[in-house]
Amino acid sequence: MILKLLMLGIWMVFVPLGTGYFALSVSGTIGWKNGTGSKNGGDVWYALGLGYILIWAVFQLVAVPFVIKIGRFLQVAFVFEMISLTFSIAGMLLFLLHLRYGLWETFVSRGKDILKAGKSREGALTLFLWLIFLAGLFFQVMQAYRLAYADGDDAFYIPISVDAYQAGELYTGDSYTGGPTDVNLRYGLAPFPIWVAFIASKCGVNAAVAAHSLIPLVLIPVTYVLYLEIGKMLCSGVAAGGKKDERTGRAWFLPLFMIFVTLLQVFGNYSIYPASTFLLTRTRQGKAALGNVILPFFMLLLFKIAEEVKKRGKAGWQNVLWLMAAMAAGCLCSTMAGFLCSMLVMLVVFLIFILYRKPAVLLQGFLGCVPGIVYALIYLKL
Repeated sequence: MILKLLMLGIWMVFVPLGTGYFALSVSGTIGWKNGTGSKNGGDVWYALGLGYILIWAVFQLVAVPFVIKIGRFLQVAFVFEMISLTFSIAGMLLFLLHLRYGLWETFVSRGKDILKAGKSREGALTLFLWLIFLAGLFFQVMQAYRLAYADGDDAFYIPISVDAYQAGELYTGDSYTGGPTDVNLRYGLAPFPIWVAFIASKCGVNAAVAAHSLIPLVLIPVTYVLYLEIGKMLCSGVAAGGKKDERTGRAWFLPLFMIFVTLLQVFGNYSIYPASTFLLTRTRQGKAALGNVILPFFMLLLFKIAEEVKKRGKAGWQNVLWLMAAMAAGCLCSTMAGFLCSMLVMLVVFLIFILYRKPAVLLQGFLGCVPGIVYALIYLKL
């Protein structure tokens, strides 16, 4: 069991974290000699969220051609493994270099600031609120692992993962009968169950075990990582008396925001449709990843783009690339994501254009939607 959890940590923490850190480093978001000091607020948590977007985008680009050409699971796994390991190892090497050129001093300084702040009344309150949030997160993760949630969609999606892992087939088997069938491109163009099979193969467990018990251990915290980044942007600059003080805004407002999000998730299972239900009881499904990881990342990224347009008149090129990657990652999760995510992005970008009167953002928003548009055209043609 320890070895299985270790492999889960490698492929669901180390690989996305290294990939995200590599992307932030080469894009200049994280400086070479200034530790985590960045132009766009990039840090370790943001690197983890971005890493998931990037590896899912890569998996989509790798898997779909093999699905269309009736390839094999081992081909998908080999190509994706080589690409993801290359970028994650490169990211970790850059991280080690950054430790030498100032990042370690930044960590030490932050640790001292936290210890110093903890001695004050506000610091003690902040620490107490963070502990409440962590307790709520731990409760959700343990319940997701301990309890077995029945869902009708498992009769379709889980057999796809099992068939890919054990027989090496990509959507060429009937999920209900087990017999051979033609490739179902309606679902095959969004091969999230194949990614689940890949995680199962690396952990050495049955795909059903990986889907129900292992994947929620990581994807639930990843969702909260993205809400943490959103909370940082919403709470920064909020202080008593109307004074803008970034540190005060992140003191106890941020953990209070995270506790509020936790309560919404715990008590959000009022039907089978809310994002809370998908997060805690259907984490293994692509629709859950779309609603709880991809869409919050879009909100976070569009907020960053709006801030950049406000300050500079256009978004940074790196955020446009992340927008394209998020669009491709959304298409991995659902065949409808190409349409829905494109509509979301263009609507928000149009509102940004109306607000700041910067035409460049319209072109950048369209470029971010290109993967979704191409995917939608492929879906309609096939």
